[in-house]
Amino acid sequence: MSEKDDIASLLSDTADLPPWRVASSTHLIHDRWLKVRADNCVTAEGVEIAPYYVLEYPDWVEIIALDAEDHIYLVQQYRHGLGVVALELPGGAIDASDANPIEAAARELREETGLSSTDWDYVGKLAPNPATHTNLAHIVIARNVELASKPADDPTERIRLIRMPIWQAIELALEGKMIQVIHVAALTLALHKAGKWNVPAPALKP
Repeated sequence: MSEKDDIASLLSDTADLPPWRVASSTHLIHDRWLKVRADNCVTAEGVEIAPYYVLEYPDWVEIIALDAEDHIYLVQQYRHGLGVVALELPGGAIDASDANPIEAAARELREETGLSSTDWDYVGKLAPNPATHTNLAHIVIARNVELASKPADDPTERIRLIRMPIWQAIELALEGKMIQVIHVAALTLALHKAGKWNVPAPALKP
């Protein structure tokens, strides 16, 4: 058995890491965008952890929007939690009416940017924070995107659309100028899958 197989076997065997038992659970907040749950938990060794707060969000979708000229579309918007204007990927919450993450991605991309695509690729999913969050962030690539309409006029979500070469987006992420951790991870995974991560080094920029 190879070292890779040994590691795969180790990661799949979780018998010594049993889940906690939930003795009781209460919802403290029940809102459209967020539910806060207080669980009274007991570990396998009988240790009580109470309350343990769990945040229930809807699943999210993050979109890597690429055009035919090896450019990517990013967005800037104000984020109140940190009080900063952040550079991000287009994306948002998956609605109950969305049939799947790609349908949600198409809707969010159209609403936020006015971009559209007929070439979609599902990359995978990540957990924003499995310790306290119940949701997943789905990563989707939109290829050959084009401006097809005006973005939705949402006064609560003012967005600046920025088009740049893919190498420049990678550089900004590596320099810490894209601070949304899920977006940096999504960008990395998606560009690897698309074969776009190996772009000209900074010294060879056109």
